[in-house]
Amino acid sequence: MLNLLLIPLGAAALLTAALATTDDETAVDVSKRHERPPHDVQLIIHEGTRLLAADADDGHDEEDDYAPALFARLSAEFPNRFTEDDEGIFRDAWPETRDGAIVWDDENECYWEVVTADRLTRGRQDYVQFCASCHALEGDGFGRSGVALRPPPRDFSQGLFKFTKVNSEKLPDDAALLALVKGGLLGTPMNEWDISDERLAEIITYVKSLSLPGDEDADGSTGWRDPYNQIAGVIDASDDPWTDDPGGAIEQGEGLYHKYQCYTCHPAYADAARTDALRGVEGSGTYPDDHTYPKLRKDSSYTVLDYNVAILPPDFTWHDMRRGNTVAEIYQTIAGGVAGAGMPTWKGAAPDEELWAIAYYVYDLAETYKGNDAQRAAFMRSIR
Repeated sequence: MLNLLLIPLGAAALLTAALATTDDETAVDVSKRHERPPHDVQLIIHEGTRLLAADADDGHDEEDDYAPALFARLSAEFPNRFTEDDEGIFRDAWPETRDGAIVWDDENECYWEVVTADRLTRGRQDYVQFCASCHALEGDGFGRSGVALRPPPRDFSQGLFKFTKVNSEKLPDDAALLALVKGGLLGTPMNEWDISDERLAEIITYVKSLSLPGDEDADGSTGWRDPYNQIAGVIDASDDPWTDDPGGAIEQGEGLYHKYQCYTCHPAYADAARTDALRGVEGSGTYPDDHTYPKLRKDSSYTVLDYNVAILPPDFTWHDMRRGNTVAEIYQTIAGGVAGAGMPTWKGAAPDEELWAIAYYVYDLAETYKGNDAQRAAFMRSIR
């Protein structure tokens, strides 16, 4: 009792307020959530769910249809598990209550994966331990550490992920997400995670379950609970046509980078006159003042707690694209695009030979200038 009496009046009032706040969760203002520790964190999930496993062949090219590739992989792992009926629908021999069973949905013409409450619970428990400090307990991107991070952590309800090397119009498959988490995101607080593949797979399953339910009229992807979405794997890297001539690739890549006006988001790496020359135009006039700077993408699709997150595209002389990324991986990122960030899918929009050349050029910018401050400063002065 004596100790309580020694508490200053102001501190006592704060203690009382804190206790009142923790007693009534519904009274907590979202903006105040970081002024108190979390309490009564629910780690047990009592109901399973179904997550999109593959869309059916709805008329797009067969080579882009994810379902056959999925069932080929699963059949190799579990022989005689699947049969294909006269309508080309794969039927799973596993009971529909078993974790991992694949269920065909006649109404929505898609395949769902059965996820049990036990698997979701294991995924959530590891998620709370490893991920919630940034991405928040419920995955909205507003974790205790996340409020001070730039860029802010992902809001998983959107089902949007950057740098998966997957066609940006489709959802990344588990293998793409696994590689993303294990590799981390260079230039962000997202580190590489050395956790077993089995545990990461369960975390990823839980994260996918946080996406919003499907809505045919939704503006953009709502993730793995939306039957109207499509899933894709990492874009295969075609044969490198520049293996014997990397210098030629860099030279051509510089021209293509500016020809395709990558500088509308990323910096131009040439003054106005040279930009015209690289584009093959004459006297196009002046360029904006931010021509040689990255431009803030205010039309980004990423939100955290309903706030739009403006995205600053990389400056390849400053943001190192090399760590964990070979030229081939940069090619895959360019080919796939970046969902929600304004970077379109370039696979099919330009010849593979050109995409490889741009990848060589981007890699060379980092190789030449990143960490070489004096050389970079001189180069930037020459183009500004």
